[in-house]
Amino acid sequence: MRNAEIERRSITDRAQWLEWRSQDVTASVVGALPRFACHPYVTPLRLFVEKSGVEFPEQDNRVLRRGRWLEPAVAKAVSELRPEWTLQAPEVYLRAPQHRLGATPDYYILGDPRGLGVLQCKSVAPSVYARDWLGGTELPTWISLQARTETMLAEAAFGAVAALLIDPFNMDVAILELPRQPGIRTAIIDAVDAFWADVAAGREPDPNFEQDREAIEALRPHELPGKTLDLSGNNYIAEMLDQRADLLRRIKTDEARCEAVENELRFLAGDAEMITGIDGFKITYKTINKKAFTVPASSKRGLRIYDRREKEGAS
Repeated sequence: MRNAEIERRSITDRAQWLEWRSQDVTASVVGALPRFACHPYVTPLRLFVEKSGVEFPEQDNRVLRRGRWLEPAVAKAVSELRPEWTLQAPEVYLRAPQHRLGATPDYYILGDPRGLGVLQCKSVAPSVYARDWLGGTELPTWISLQARTETMLAEAAFGAVAALLIDPFNMDVAILELPRQPGIRTAIIDAVDAFWADVAAGREPDPNFEQDREAIEALRPHELPGKTLDLSGNNYIAEMLDQRADLLRRIKTDEARCEAVENELRFLAGDAEMITGIDGFKITYKTINKKAFTVPASSKRGLRIYDRREKEGAS
């Protein structure tokens, strides 16, 4: 990309930065584009709905907090392992306006003879590193796409990803440079352009029914009074509902057994606050005090499925 094609915006206000990001496909979700569909947390439909103007509540969780808190630690570890590198937090939002593609690099790498580099920082549990990173032999595709997008928008000579392994007894960091991948820049740009064309035309990607409840609800937040959908003759839906009924019966049986096990432990504990002597388990039976709270009024569609066959079979 030529210099004239990239906007560089200094980040001084978080709210403004979030507003910039909301207008673009950002590097962190390139893997969620329908052409790639490899992001573990964001589905193509979720991205489509969000970029179509639906605002999802900003969510925070332990994984996101861990990433924020440990990012400086990743940089510190990389600086010790690669003393020839000087890491600089750019505090910049990079944007290709003609493609509505943006990125916020974690660090620039200075001092390398190849020229400017970009470093993406991650913190990873050792089990996830072994499973998804193949023990450091391969970057997860969605992270590779993120780092490549940041490198491209920074017009950098190379990119790297640093993974801090979160093991309190064996802390380590792995530095993986992005291997050459001919055509990947064109593939990213084409995927972004195709996505925005789909958004403009209202072409929704297929849902991931295991992950897309929130996106599906956002697509059709209100029903049309009196409208019905006739699925007569749809054997697939009938089979799914049979499967659901079997699963619910199994869950009910399993929950009853869990309740029985827990009640027996309550009985055995008596007035003891802790049960010991069972290898691999910590069991407590203490009083928990909860503060009073109020829940604000809300309006939301609710799906209810009533299995009339149970009553019919009993009669």
